[in-house]
Amino acid sequence: MIKKVAVMGLMILLAIASYGNSEPPKGHLVSEFYIVKSGDTLDEIASKFIAKSSVRRDIREFREGIIELNYDKVFKDRYPYGTIYAGDHLQINYWEED
Repeated sequence: MIKKVAVMGLMILLAIASYGNSEPPKGHLVSEFYIVKSGDTLDEIASKFIAKSSVRRDIREFREGIIELNYDKVFKDRYPYGTIYAGDHLQINYWEED
């Protein structure tokens, strides 16, 4: 329980620290689903989708966004929280230019 609270606190601090440091979104929000394949890492998946985004973000911020978006369905009972397995279904959001 303490670990979950600590991770959520860290995510909130990261959000506060990055507030105002990003450019306004361009275009529209796209939501895709990705099925994790054997050998995938969360950083590789984040890198693939951040390349599609019209808004540039730090890879760590984007990765944490994937964890946050999928926390209840995928990461809630996993430690460390970035652990993924083949077959996991991840929802990934990014901005795409119109």
